[in-house]
Amino acid sequence: MGNDGQRKCGACGYDLQGLDVRVNCPECGADPEKAKTGKSIVGEGIMGVIESSIAVQGLEPVPDIRVRLMHFAKIAGFFTIALVVLQFLVTFAIIPIGLYRFALFGMSFFWPAIAVGLMPVSVDDSMPQIYRYIRRVVPYSQWCWAAGYILWLVFHLPTEAGTVSSNLGNFFPLILLHAIAGIGLAGVIFWLHDLALRMNLDHAAKRLNLVAIMMSTWGVIVFFAPWKEYAASGDDSVQTALYWFYIVVLMFPWYWILIQLAMSFFEFASDSTWSLKYESEREGREDRIREKREAMDQENDPFT
Repeated sequence: MGNDGQRKCGACGYDLQGLDVRVNCPECGADPEKAKTGKSIVGEGIMGVIESSIAVQGLEPVPDIRVRLMHFAKIAGFFTIALVVLQFLVTFAIIPIGLYRFALFGMSFFWPAIAVGLMPVSVDDSMPQIYRYIRRVVPYSQWCWAAGYILWLVFHLPTEAGTVSSNLGNFFPLILLHAIAGIGLAGVIFWLHDLALRMNLDHAAKRLNLVAIMMSTWGVIVFFAPWKEYAASGDDSVQTALYWFYIVVLMFPWYWILIQLAMSFFEFASDSTWSLKYESEREGREDRIREKREAMDQENDPFT
């Protein structure tokens, strides 16, 4: 039975006038009996959240965020490369572990702003529901990097000599805060993975998906393993099989993971740059063609 009255899909706004009321929306596949104007087509409770998070039908197109993404993705790429260099230097005892940690402390004040820059509010309507929650929460979690170091410096260093070079596991609040920050960082990467898919950046999406999985698994091992204490202790007695186990088996794959993350950031920046260059060259193209055509017509006109 057809429907001759005005009727729109409650999920995507598609005009359903004239269609059988029993037929799903041809645009997004919503059930017309459940899709009501202004209402979500998904269920309630946990299943509703899951359904709304995996459904991509009816989402708004990604807004033009290329200028913002170009700058922040490039900064994030160089930031990640700097982290790789610092970890490489401390692994081979080229710099002391205290200098390494204070460098990370300084960098931890800048990273939350970079994370916010990579996750603009304007794309909320273009992302599944769960990713909107992630964008609202995870930038705050990135302040836990700096908060952990501040607590460590204020409450731990003055009371125990030499803790700059000791195992940070001796101070539980720092480990807890950095664990929260690490989970939040995985959330940032998962969010960027979905954004890359929405922007058709397939290579970046694959890299980000791999990095997110590896950070949630391999990164946990790197986080808790005392590789820095062995690497930067300066004691020749630890330069043994255990030391090289940490370097070859643990750290080299970790460097590769971070480099993949940096390459993903640079791909975001590169694609944004290319599209901006393309549009800047295309802008005014018709006007230039028209001016050339008029000039050629004047040259060929014998009466001018």
